[in-house]
Amino acid sequence: MMVWLPTKFELVSPLPKPTIASRSTVTASHCWHLDTVEALHDQLEPKNSQDHSIPRFTWWPRQGTTEWVQYDFDQATEVSSAEVYWFDDTGRGGCRIPQSWRILYRQGNQWKPVDPVNSYTEKKDTYNKVAFPSVSTSALRLEAKLQKKFSGGILEWRMQ
Repeated sequence: MMVWLPTKFELVSPLPKPTIASRSTVTASHCWHLDTVEALHDQLEPKNSQDHSIPRFTWWPRQGTTEWVQYDFDQATEVSSAEVYWFDDTGRGGCRIPQSWRILYRQGNQWKPVDPVNSYTEKKDTYNKVAFPSVSTSALRLEAKLQKKFSGGILEWRMQ
């Protein structure tokens, strides 16, 4: 067996520091069998919304429906913002940024929407961030309303 050791610093890729998202358990309303929910928190930075060089998560082939992804925490966690980098393969496939989205937190056995400080945005090629008053929760859910006749997906979802 051979082991390759890098000889130049720029050839080394250090592991990213753990985050709230990377330490959580991920579930989804649906995941296309060629994609993975783990892409949501793998900490790989997208080049753009059509980046096919990194893992992605999609709800394909569902179209025009309301779908969700969820982070479950091992203990109550304070969260005050969420950022999502949408997957959109216009010109190549059937995924587009969603019509709308929102963040919900679990309180007891109920899901409650956060009270956003800023407007939700649906933009390609950037993180779409929403801030809200801090909530203590055991789970956070991102709910997306997909565009009619299109599916959707996410390259990265992080929170603070």
